[in-house]
Amino acid sequence: MGMFTMKPIDEYDVVELLNNGRFEGDLYGYVLSDGGDLFGYTLFKIEDNTTVMLDSKTPGPQYLDGIIRASIAYGEARGAEYFSFNMEHEPFAEYKRIFFGDQPDRMKTTVIFSGCKHD
Repeated sequence: MGMFTMKPIDEYDVVELLNNGRFEGDLYGYVLSDGGDLFGYTLFKIEDNTTVMLDSKTPGPQYLDGIIRASIAYGEARGAEYFSFNMEHEPFAEYKRIFFGDQPDRMKTTVIFSGCKHD
């Protein structure tokens, strides 16, 4: 794998293709690609001041953190102050367990973006 890029999905038909009728409402997505080759994505929606992470596919867990953070930042830039995960999606359930333990299902975005300390 060469140098990959991560960017929001601008084409609604691509979001619909990835969704395949599974989730309702206005959906958004992020893609991971290497040149023209798509190799990962997330699907999410923004509702009730919350970025709701719905689905993902990545070639390995090492890509999941970055694309989750990018998706939540996308929602935050559009006014969402909270985020949550679809806990039926195993990669999200595992991610939440590892990084957030017993935090509530709906968390402030500052929880995911305030982990760095500077002297």
